[in-house]
Amino acid sequence: MRPLSLFVVFAFAACSSAAPFATTVGILKPGDVMTVHVVQGTVNAFQPATGEPRNRFTVSATALAKTTPAGPQMRPDKRGVRVEATQPLDSLLLRVPDGVDLDVDSDAGDVHVTNIQGNARVRAAKGNVLIILPGYAEARVRTGRLSATMGATQWPGTLHFSTESGDIEVWVNENAKFHVRMHTDDGTLFSDFDLRGRSAGSAETIDTDVNGGGAQSIDIESKAGAIRLLKLHPEA
Repeated sequence: MRPLSLFVVFAFAACSSAAPFATTVGILKPGDVMTVHVVQGTVNAFQPATGEPRNRFTVSATALAKTTPAGPQMRPDKRGVRVEATQPLDSLLLRVPDGVDLDVDSDAGDVHVTNIQGNARVRAAKGNVLIILPGYAEARVRTGRLSATMGATQWPGTLHFSTESGDIEVWVNENAKFHVRMHTDDGTLFSDFDLRGRSAGSAETIDTDVNGGGAQSIDIESKAGAIRLLKLHPEA
């Protein structure tokens, strides 16, 4: 495993839902992965704050009211760094360095990933997921809504988005060329890419090429929920 530089700050004296009680910062390089597991709590992920080094990561935990949990555990692994928040939290703030991918596994709580300069993969058992980034993402939600906005026109293989119970909304760069499969067992499908599908009872399916298709794909599926595939218009 590669050595990892960390600087840890604990502030247990004033635990509250407003102020972090534990903060860790360190260095990651482009191509690394920040892997995060959260038992309970809202996850908010952003790029480094203005003025901070672009290769610095931050993990900052805020406690639930009237609790004093242990701080998130952190260790290096072969991909980068692994963060384990094994006790319920109010929230976990992540600052993700440029070019570093984020992999989040949440047992309970919303997950928000906004404008990180890497790619993201999110799994949430119970909670809503919101992803907005210039690259690409994929996400799986058991119970909750899923919204993903991706600026990339290219990605490796197939990106998967799914819910067992909850609506899905995926925004894709209007210039991307890909194959898409959309399916809901009990819901409706909509796309402004002018796609045609088929229905059977309460189930609907779209399985076709977008902009002529290509080697890359997107697969979107909900057991009970509506699915929307929408055009993202890149800025001029």
